Amino acid sequence: MESFAKLISSLASLAWPLLFAILIFRFSEPLKKLIESAKGRKFTIKVAGNELTMEEVSEQQRIILSDLQQKFIEIEKKIGQAANLTEFSIKSSSPRGQKILWVDDQPKNISLLIATLKERGAKIDTALSTAEGVDKFESTQYDIVISDMGRPESDRAGIDLAVKIRKLNPTVPFFIYCGSWAARNLQKEALDAGVTTITASGTTLLSAISLTDGG
Repeated sequence: MESFAKLISSLASLAWPLLFAILIFRFSEPLKKLIESAKGRKFTIKVAGNELTMEEVSEQQRIILSDLQQKFIEIEKKIGQAANLTEFSIKSSSPRGQKILWVDDQPKNISLLIATLKERGAKIDTALSTAEGVDKFESTQYDIVISDMGRPESDRAGIDLAVKIRKLNPTVPFFIYCGSWAARNLQKEALDAGVTTITASGTTLLSAISLTDGG
C-alpha cells in the first residue's frame, strides 16, 4: 500500500512538468526561428503581456528545461521504487478558474510560468511591490498568492509580504518562488511566517499550485 501511494504521488507530480514541457516544446520551433531571424538585430516578443528580448526568452527556456530534466530524473527514481505496481488511476487537479496574485518586481522573469498558468485557465494579477500586492489583496479575493523573495524594498520582501497577507487571511495558499540560495537558507524563516511552499523550481511551483484548491 505504501509503494502504491508513492507511485501515485510520483505520477501526480509528473503531470505538471509534462504539461509545462508540452507548452515549452509547442513554442520551441517558432521561438527558434524567431531567434535565428533576429540575429544581429534588436528583436522582442511579447509573452504574458511582457516585452522580452530573444536573449531573455532563450535564458528562461534554458533554465526551465534544465529544471524539467532534473525533475524527470527525480520522478523516474520514485517510479522505479514502486515498479512492482502495474495498475493504478490518477486524477490530477488544475488551476482552472483560480485567481492568482503574483508579486514580483521583475515580471519578465516569470513570463513563461505565467503563460503556462493562463494556458491552464488561471486568472493572474501581478504587482511590483509589497505595498501594491497588499492593496490588490485587500480589494480582490484571491485563491493563491505567489511572491519572489528579494525586491528593492527588502531582500526578504517575500517573507514581509507573507506576514502582511497572513494578518488579512490566515489560510490562503502562499508560495515564494525565488533563487536557490533563498530557497535553501530562508526556508525556515519563510515557513515560520506562514508561507505554504518556498521553492526555486518552476515545476515544483506549478505542481504545488495544481494540488491546492485555493483559499
